Amino acid sequence: MKRIFGLALAALLTLSACNRSPALPNPVESKDGVSYIPIDDTAFLIPDKTWLTGVSRKATDGTVGHIGLHATVPDVQPWSKARHDEMYWPAGPGKKLVIRIEGGNADNHVHFHEVPHSREWVNQFIEEPSEQAAQGLRRFRKSWGAYSEEDAKEGLKKFGPEHVERRRKNANKPMMDTIYYELIENDRVKFFMRCHASTGGLPEDCHLNYPWGKTLMIDVYFMGNDIGHIVSMADKLSDKLREFEAAGLAYRAMHLQSQQSQPSRP
Repeated sequence: MKRIFGLALAALLTLSACNRSPALPNPVESKDGVSYIPIDDTAFLIPDKTWLTGVSRKATDGTVGHIGLHATVPDVQPWSKARHDEMYWPAGPGKKLVIRIEGGNADNHVHFHEVPHSREWVNQFIEEPSEQAAQGLRRFRKSWGAYSEEDAKEGLKKFGPEHVERRRKNANKPMMDTIYYELIENDRVKFFMRCHASTGGLPEDCHLNYPWGKTLMIDVYFMGNDIGHIVSMADKLSDKLREFEAAGLAYRAMHLQSQQSQPSRP
């Protein structure tokens, strides 16, 4: 758990390095406590001190690669001094959602809505009873898949008899290290989740994903003991992101209109 949280914290600190390419044009505009952030074919207008945690820019051209935000649990409210200690414990993950708006994910959109594999489209899945059925989440594990005698012959050459025996033993059984949850509506995956499994078979820490627009992917990191509210939290987050996007697109339109209305120089 400490290792996982350390990795998440390191990623967040990296994300907070907003201007990693100072020599390149910076498309982010910050003024009056909000930041205009264009990403792929859309844009967001996000309050700096309460929602935004950082912006990562690409080293190749300076454009935005992903945007980081955070929110309270379970009400999905912005950071505040009053909620800081609750969100950021001195030791441990705290009660918060860590959110990334990730650009350049058009390829991951192709299979996302397919039941049940979604983002893990090359794998087979085994469904099992879900303790989160009340909020509409179905629960799956990856399958080890079949293991034929031809597979065994090849495995013996490459990996040895211990590997072959282990694969034969696990053939068509579920992998127990990760739990997958899906919210499925109209035979399409809406939310896809993967959770590191505790020794008791319950989720410890999780990522929830869903596509946004044509190329963006939303990634929400949260702790497993908050999973009972995750569907309502994801819906509330989507409402807030739509608000930020509408404001960002309006800002961009106003900016373009202002540029077009300026008289051209002779």
